[in-house]
Amino acid sequence: MTFNNQEELIQQIIDIYLNIKQICENIIKEYPVEVGVMNRDNLLAFLAFQDNISVQLEQKLVDEGLASLVHSHCHIVFSIVQILKNLGVDELPQSDLSIVTPSKSKEILRLRAEALLGKKAIYHPSTVMVTLDDSMIRKQQILEDLLINGMTIARINCAHHDERTWEQMIGALRKAEQMLLQKGKNVGSCKVFMDLAGPKVRIGKLQNKQIFVGKGDLLRLYLDRQQAGHPAAADSPAGVPVTNRKAFYNIRVGDSIFIDDGKIHGKVQKITNEYVQCEIVSPSRQRQRIKEQKGLNLPDSLMSLNVPALTEKDVQDLCFVTKHADIVGLSFVHSPLDLRKLSDQLKIHDAANLAVVAKIETKDAVHQLARIILEGLNFEKFGVMIARGDLAVEVGLENLSYVQEEILTICSAAYIPVVWATGVLEKLTKKGIPSRSEITDAVQGLRADCIMLNKGPFIVDTVKLLNKLQKTVHPSPARKQTQKGRIADQYGIC
Repeated sequence: MTFNNQEELIQQIIDIYLNIKQICENIIKEYPVEVGVMNRDNLLAFLAFQDNISVQLEQKLVDEGLASLVHSHCHIVFSIVQILKNLGVDELPQSDLSIVTPSKSKEILRLRAEALLGKKAIYHPSTVMVTLDDSMIRKQQILEDLLINGMTIARINCAHHDERTWEQMIGALRKAEQMLLQKGKNVGSCKVFMDLAGPKVRIGKLQNKQIFVGKGDLLRLYLDRQQAGHPAAADSPAGVPVTNRKAFYNIRVGDSIFIDDGKIHGKVQKITNEYVQCEIVSPSRQRQRIKEQKGLNLPDSLMSLNVPALTEKDVQDLCFVTKHADIVGLSFVHSPLDLRKLSDQLKIHDAANLAVVAKIETKDAVHQLARIILEGLNFEKFGVMIARGDLAVEVGLENLSYVQEEILTICSAAYIPVVWATGVLEKLTKKGIPSRSEITDAVQGLRADCIMLNKGPFIVDTVKLLNKLQKTVHPSPARKQTQKGRIADQYGIC
């Protein structure tokens, strides 16, 4: 596409405006919201815009000293209108879409982030969430150190322990706050984030059997969770039970199976009523031990068709969560339907105003993100977590960087708070020494509204370092829009 004169440039921008207007006004009635109209309108406009912008047009705008549309995703209609005004076009067909200014977009996100995550410390771009360990129940000083150094949200993973332990963790947290108050240090009330376990497929009980696999080995995944695990023998390959046979209903020969966050990768070779047999592709050098309760990912197998995000255990846990938590995390969200089911359960417990975070950790969730956000606008307080552990396995490590940028951009366009999670300063937390690359990752994470840290023996050191990074980092660049690709295409909207 070339522009021979300014009239052609103006007409191309007007065409984009009219196309966005037509697409959005045709579908806006499909997404009614009582609040969050500006969030919805700008998100829909941004998605419609993505299919209209060209590299040549963007370059021409830059050459003419006009605003970049690619980096105007938080106020796309406003920017188009302003560019046309600068080119002498003062009258355009009226649109039913909200026109959000840059300052208004920042204000909407700030208010939503504060409502969900609480106020940030002065000069801090992000709040800090820390995963609690049950050992902290007996280590009051660690909790006090975390609170003093910037933890404002404490995370409890409902996949582990039970209600009694969760209550003890929360009790220890409140006691730490009181102890600090008595010492003249008022850290306020730390929010409690409770992660529902969700339909995570895990390795079952192995009765202390040591089972190792490496490239070329065969491994049987027994669909009966009571089946005993065993190492390889002369007449049969190694076998381990799995916790949820429904997850394997749609599995096909050739599908990938990942174990323990991708440490073990296998390809399905054979399927029977009793087991799924796979050939191990990696690790190729050193054999890897399979451990109880480690997770499995089936990125090719349409697991969401048979396994709902909200499990029976989650429904039971909500009785406790709705009474003790400030925020509930919904794991393995696949579609807007999962959020509607959670909403129904919260209403049963008279907790419709409980803050909700949708964890994006599957391929389905990436493609359905815009629709998930539009459903999430029906909650009083709503956010998105980039759960990079399972997400990396689902989309492929080579695609994670691109996908997490797309999630940030789409959430920015909808003014939805984001939690940057999994692997942040992990080496420091576990080993006591950070790598250079994870420092860079942590700083990149400060573009999100909250950073989540996992537990480890050096967690206090990690929070202290993150506190320093927050104070010294320069104001973060806008969440950037990258070239649209198939891996993050948004299904079912524009």
